[in-house]
Amino acid sequence: MREALGQDPLTGEPKWLKRQRKLFTNFVNAKLMDRDISPVTNIFEDLKDGRILYALLEELSGQSLAPIGKIKKKAPLKKAETRIDHVSNLSIVFRYINQTTKITGIGPADVADGNETLILGLLWSLIVFFTARDLGGVDDVSALKKKLLRWAQKRTAKNPDVEVRNLKDSFKGGRAFLAILHDVDAEGSPYEPSAVATHNFKTAFDDAADKYGVPVLLDGDDADLWKEEQGMARARRPTREFRFRLMKRLPETSSDVAGAALAAAAAREGETRDDLVALCKVPSVVGSSACDDAARLLCHQAQLRKMAAVDVRGGFVTAAARERDPALPTVLLVGDYAVGAPVACCVEFNHWFGWS
Repeated sequence: MREALGQDPLTGEPKWLKRQRKLFTNFVNAKLMDRDISPVTNIFEDLKDGRILYALLEELSGQSLAPIGKIKKKAPLKKAETRIDHVSNLSIVFRYINQTTKITGIGPADVADGNETLILGLLWSLIVFFTARDLGGVDDVSALKKKLLRWAQKRTAKNPDVEVRNLKDSFKGGRAFLAILHDVDAEGSPYEPSAVATHNFKTAFDDAADKYGVPVLLDGDDADLWKEEQGMARARRPTREFRFRLMKRLPETSSDVAGAALAAAAAREGETRDDLVALCKVPSVVGSSACDDAARLLCHQAQLRKMAAVDVRGGFVTAAARERDPALPTVLLVGDYAVGAPVACCVEFNHWFGWS
């Protein structure tokens, strides 16, 4: 009876809620895998103290939340934290959220109390906001869906047996995923669809993770992933997030190195702009201690971007790409965050252009 009503026969939990809980847990763990944080096992419980949400926002935004406030250190095992402690931490998180994403209808107390529906809505809203910013020029869910649909249609145009009419029914058999990956790398990802949807899902998800680092957010063994049933309208949302990640990470073609680099740069336009704004707020006039503050901030930004060999020497910040192909040319980027005093700037400007 429970199964017929869309409930887990063992726990009685609605299937759409179980699916979303698993998907968002996978998403959070994928974003925080490089941080020294224990993996999330229960998304509703583990977000209560504010620490996971704080770290997640730093990863999504590429910024430190320290200027807004610092989370309290975890209490010793002998001293249990109170709800007041959790709300205090979450207040810092929501201070940042209210300054950026403008999410309404949920506050620190709702997360501290483990309100499942509101927490899922919050996570989805954060994903949409930062995905739209990363993709550039997209300012709402409708525009984001249209951009994703056009991209999927372009990617699958060569496959006559795949017709992407929408983001729901057209993906439920798994063929569209296989066609997209085949379009990127025809030799490495042959288009060999199965009549079994779960086989197609698992093949595509594993391929995307192994080759392009797309987090496996969806359960390829879940035969009901696209099944039409009551409550699935909400459960379909994380499937869009998986496709957003595909669109963001897949290169234009397997040989289009320059195009892939430009696409990656365009995808990070919002993050880069925010980094520059943060640096510009530091009054780093030459000779002042603020230059050290700017250097530390730049160092922190490089670390958040997963750069390697990040170091500060004599006021200079150096960093390198964590992974690079030795067959490709090396690009050296040089930036100066020191701001000269007004008079000095005028003198230097006149010197360079020969003005008196």
